[in-house]
Amino acid sequence: YIDTNRDPETFLKTNQFYDSAVVGKYCEDRDPHLAYTAYKRAWGQCDNQLVEVTNKNGLFRLQARYLVERQSADLWNLVLNPENQHRRAVIDQVVSTALPESTNAEEVSATVKAFISADMPNELIELLEKIVLHKSADFGKNRNLQNLLILTAIKADRSRVMDYINRLDNYDGPEIAKIAVGEPYRLYEEAFLIYKKQNLHTEAMEVLLTNIESVERAQEFAARCGETGVWYKLGK
Repeated sequence: YIDTNRDPETFLKTNQFYDSAVVGKYCEDRDPHLAYTAYKRAWGQCDNQLVEVTNKNGLFRLQARYLVERQSADLWNLVLNPENQHRRAVIDQVVSTALPESTNAEEVSATVKAFISADMPNELIELLEKIVLHKSADFGKNRNLQNLLILTAIKADRSRVMDYINRLDNYDGPEIAKIAVGEPYRLYEEAFLIYKKQNLHTEAMEVLLTNIESVERAQEFAARCGETGVWYKLGK
């Protein structure tokens, strides 16, 4: 089937009676795509061989799709190891193609966990942006993913936080605002905006007075809100 080119991919996917390691090795020099298919069919028994053949032949999109589908913490650790010279190429394909294609919540969760475990906050932001900000409705409204995106940015790239607060609307505002306003972040304007956006006007006034320390803005804010509790806090 392989040497005569009689629809070898279908044969490799559907035939149950061959050794994936042996056939995959045989295919490597003939057609690395077929080697990938043979190794993938083993579903965990030939992971190292699959990674090697896709690295060697630049098949990073296929590798990325397999990583996402496979949901193996050990395999993710292998590929996301800082010593892996192909790590960036694989990450690019995971972010741009493999994960956005997925509609499986477990695949998304496993991938996000792998990036957290590998301690790659900036790459995690790339990944979450793609899912939360640029993807279809599958995961864009997911509260946990929105929380994680904002919190990761607070810790790793504060310049993005204000944009996320403005664009997202399904995150745990009060909890995130408390973190933002505290040490060591002191993101007072961001905390104020969260409270204001979620109509927590008394808390927003507290930030204006205690953290931003602007009586003028506090007076303007109180006038716009017109709430007794806000005026009371201003007058204390």
